[in-house]
Amino acid sequence: MGTVPVPREDRSLRHMMEKAGAEGVVVVGRGEARWEDKNGNTFRFHPNLSALRIKELASGGTDALVTAANLKPGDRVLDCTLGLGADSIVSAHAVGEEGEVIGLESQPVIAALVDYGLNHYLSDSPRLNRAMRSVRVVCADYREELPRLEDGSFDVVLFDPMFRQTVKRSSGVQALKVLANPAPLDRQSVSEAKRVARKRVVLKERLMSGEFERLGFRVEKEASNHAFGIIETRT
Repeated sequence: MGTVPVPREDRSLRHMMEKAGAEGVVVVGRGEARWEDKNGNTFRFHPNLSALRIKELASGGTDALVTAANLKPGDRVLDCTLGLGADSIVSAHAVGEEGEVIGLESQPVIAALVDYGLNHYLSDSPRLNRAMRSVRVVCADYREELPRLEDGSFDVVLFDPMFRQTVKRSSGVQALKVLANPAPLDRQSVSEAKRVARKRVVLKERLMSGEFERLGFRVEKEASNHAFGIIETRT
């Protein structure tokens, strides 16, 4: 995706988009970066529930993703669908400084804004800040990236495709859906993920979506609005 930097000069964003014939703009300034389109949709990075999830883990509690993926300190995690980055952030906390989390995001605007947010968002929690800073963002489509990776090069591979029906009360997800790649997970990518993952491949989906059965995942953990399916890869 090509971008052209344009000084705002007190013009409205709508006027700038109309003049440039653009569907949306990325606004950068005063320590913030966000995307807006002509319909008023706005997307910006925020750690969202990852802050509460990390706090729960730090106090000795559990997290559905961490349990489903069986994440341990030192694990290498490949998040194939970065999105807002919450699962990558929580994974980074779980694997600690000895581990590594790489988040793939196929959509350049999302990748750029989330990468910027992970490196610049400042919270009151040192744990959250450390986790955010340790996630490495790669703008790439997992369909193209997975076949390039070596066998067993990660411990866990995560998939969280965009739900066909998103949670309406989640404004962050609704904004993300406008920009996100809507393609469903395919069997070939699952096969590649099984080759790449030493321990587990994990899929986050709605329980009644039919995706777990279609793609060969066993439901391991149910959460409030979704469930986690796993494929064990270690013999």
